[in-house]
Amino acid sequence: MKVALEGLGYGPCYHMSDCIRNPLDCDMWTEAVNAKFLNKGRKYTRDDWDKLLGHCQSVADIPPAAFIPELHAAYPDAKVIIVQRDPNSWYTSCRATVMQMSFNKQMKLLTFLDRFRAGRVLPMLNLIFISLFGVLDSNREAEMREAWLDGYSRAYEEARRIMPEELRLEYKLGQGWEPLCKFLRTEVPEKPFPHVNDGADFTAGITVLLKAMWISAAKANLPYVVGVLAVTGAVLWYR
Repeated sequence: MKVALEGLGYGPCYHMSDCIRNPLDCDMWTEAVNAKFLNKGRKYTRDDWDKLLGHCQSVADIPPAAFIPELHAAYPDAKVIIVQRDPNSWYTSCRATVMQMSFNKQMKLLTFLDRFRAGRVLPMLNLIFISLFGVLDSNREAEMREAWLDGYSRAYEEARRIMPEELRLEYKLGQGWEPLCKFLRTEVPEKPFPHVNDGADFTAGITVLLKAMWISAAKANLPYVVGVLAVTGAVLWYR
């Protein structure tokens, strides 16, 4: 949906990938999650959302999807597109994509070695997942699946309850441009509707992300490594 919205001129479209590109955003999302779900700190206002999202024309995916009531209150004229998916298919997709960021051993190690990026992104995602679904543990697969499917249903019910009918589109994947463009009152483009392979693209993105984080971690920790080597060399020299 991000690619489609941007193709219609509603870009930039804020997406989870923006948190990875701009890790300092994670600090604000973490504040917002703590305030909403854990009653820690103040609730975000229109000014806060403008600071975080004001450069965008649309939003999609987590983290924004966790704040539909708050964003509706801040931007009451904004429209919401509810993308209908089979819940079981959605969970399978999550299990193969976003959950892998939480369960990936390299990512866990990088949270300590790359404090600037991985040390922000992964704790923020884990906090959101726990707040929304309650369970994030690969050793409790059946319980986790049930909790995530329940959270999925609750999120959809909340969006439908909060959003006025005239500001809400129930969109099914595969419907193409027509219902989307009619809802947004824009012309149907001549180009084909974008079909992005979420699983394959996410896996490729994770590979690129891990490489970038390892490079960042190496640069961040190089002074300490050099220092240790220098001290070790000095000790060996004077022995």
